Amino acid sequence: MIKFAVIVLLATMAFAKPGGDAPCPGCPFTLTSEEDVARVTIILNESLAAVEEPHYKLGKINAASEQAVGGNLYKINADLVDVNDKTKTCDIEILRAKEVTVSIKCADEDEVKKVHEFKDKQ
Repeated sequence: MIKFAVIVLLATMAFAKPGGDAPCPGCPFTLTSEEDVARVTIILNESLAAVEEPHYKLGKINAASEQAVGGNLYKINADLVDVNDKTKTCDIEILRAKEVTVSIKCADEDEVKKVHEFKDKQ
């Protein structure tokens, strides 16, 4: 009977989630709350301002996730608007650690990478 109880306990622990939709500490989790979306909007706007060419402004965030990886890694799918007011759906990765590394990949365009200073306002 004790073996059965231990097996049930271990099975329950294996499938239990620690919180949010991240299955484990350090796993990515989807940002869905208004507060999370507002926070990632600020982070994305700061990073877009640091990228000199091509210049984009944020249209809207379609999806975003965050992961702790020796800093915070944000993966964002967003509609970006270029200087000609053309909207492009792009995948953006922002790694915020000692410095900020931004990677922007829009369809049919070369990937843009930029490193800029980390300014923690939060």
